[in-house]
Amino acid sequence: MNNHDTLIEQLCREAHPVKRPATPWLRAAGWMLVALPCGFLTSLTMHRGTADWSSPGALWAGLWILASFCLGALAITTAFSLSIAGYRMAHRRWVIVCSVVWLLIGLIDATMSPDPVGRFGDGQYCYTFMMIAGAPMVVIAIAALRRTRSLRPTSSLAIAGLGIAATSQILLGFCHPVAGELIDLSMHLAAAITLVAATVIGGRRWVRI
Repeated sequence: MNNHDTLIEQLCREAHPVKRPATPWLRAAGWMLVALPCGFLTSLTMHRGTADWSSPGALWAGLWILASFCLGALAITTAFSLSIAGYRMAHRRWVIVCSVVWLLIGLIDATMSPDPVGRFGDGQYCYTFMMIAGAPMVVIAIAALRRTRSLRPTSSLAIAGLGIAATSQILLGFCHPVAGELIDLSMHLAAAITLVAATVIGGRRWVRI
């Protein structure tokens, strides 16, 4: 188009106001309010047990749920922060700290268990539960990140996947035996890695700019 004035006039007619997204922590809070109920509803398709909170290891199991909540909230907030160009990443170190704390609590819970190692095949239920509960959370996270897109889609989606794994762990903690096992813990980690990979692979096309 050679007539610049006509082009500018056309662009002005077609332009729409841009709504500024909420702050990352507000977006993360909204995401968790939607994702947790959706994950809970999908988890109802599986047989659910109940945790015996009177058992000796109940304290560590409760701390594990608390650590999962902190890790999930921080990871999702960080993922939303990463999706905004130039936004200061204030929570990255805390995500690493919470991840280490989460793993240490799981290891302590396993070592204090009557059967710290476990048997081959233990943890299959946990893996399946986290995948079923995390599946709708992956979709919701990708849809939320698509709102702003991201200059670093892989990083944003990977950290969001970590938050999804932690949020699924919260739901699992309420129907999981309080006594941990190392083999069971390894399946939790395998589920987390799978959810991170699924989030990155499934969302790159929709989140990248």
